[in-house]
Amino acid sequence: MYKYISHKLFKYFLTFLCLVTSVSFGSYRIIVDEKGEIIGNKNKRKFVWKRHAPFGMVLVPSGTFLMGGDVNQSVIPHTHVTEVKTVGPFYMDETEVTVAQYLAFIDIVKDDPEAYGLDLDYINSKLMPDMSSWQRDFGFMFMDDSFGNSYCNDPAFGDRPIVGISFEAAKQFARVRSIYRNKYLASKGLPPAPDFRLPTAVEWEYAAKGGSSSAQYPWGGPAVRDSKGNLLANFKVTKGNYAASGYTYTSPVKAFPPNPYGLYDMAGNVSEWCQDVYSPTGKDSLDRSTDTSTIFRVIKGGSWKDYAYTLQTAVCDFERQDVARCYIGFRCVMSAV
Repeated sequence: MYKYISHKLFKYFLTFLCLVTSVSFGSYRIIVDEKGEIIGNKNKRKFVWKRHAPFGMVLVPSGTFLMGGDVNQSVIPHTHVTEVKTVGPFYMDETEVTVAQYLAFIDIVKDDPEAYGLDLDYINSKLMPDMSSWQRDFGFMFMDDSFGNSYCNDPAFGDRPIVGISFEAAKQFARVRSIYRNKYLASKGLPPAPDFRLPTAVEWEYAAKGGSSSAQYPWGGPAVRDSKGNLLANFKVTKGNYAASGYTYTSPVKAFPPNPYGLYDMAGNVSEWCQDVYSPTGKDSLDRSTDTSTIFRVIKGGSWKDYAYTLQTAVCDFERQDVARCYIGFRCVMSAV
């Protein structure tokens, strides 16, 4: 009798356990129903998990827009392509990566190169900002290296966008940033986040338009000044006039108003690397046997040394991926899931 009761109680207990008890697995929960089936936890009061935007990023919601649309056609070659595109949600850095952020990245990889699959020779030759680019690109303005040395050594420039880095260096920043953050998430028992990466040209243009299906500039357009006559971005207004915006070269990253998504400097300040291989037809025509040093990548947004037409959201420029310029920087994105 005792044996029968014990068995029966055990059976009831097991049923109860299957119905109400969950088994921890990482940050998730496994629920087993009375038939032994594994089901998801439907009780939101018991289990609520939400991925928050990474620090310094904003959510760009999904949508459809006309890529290449609403642009001053008089300054665009006849090969300019317009095409309807649909974009999934993603997070984007609200500003261009700053000098302070990039130098923190350099400190991290130099402190433990092997943890990120790197070595000091590679870091020094490929990842260090090339500040000689100021003199090389604009020798008439920066006639020696003193300004370039100050740009990465003087704390006053910490909130300026990093420049003088190649496409490869920008990608390594995103890769190391992913590893570093996911190590932290793992230490807290949280699941890994999607990787940081450079934006595609489609993502970049969609984000720059700020929710409009087509916008000439990040603030709408076509004017480049607000109602009080103030310039809305850091760019060259007329030939030789680099200081009209209040800055002779780069400006601090939040010196001008953001677009409707809360993104700063999507026009002007520095141009930004995108993932895409440049093609005048807008199609990836890369021959995979091509010498990688001759590959050109899309850059978007225009810079402090460009005229207003280059700042238009639909305009694409390009640069060789192994070249570092004093007017090209970048920002990262992360897929939102």
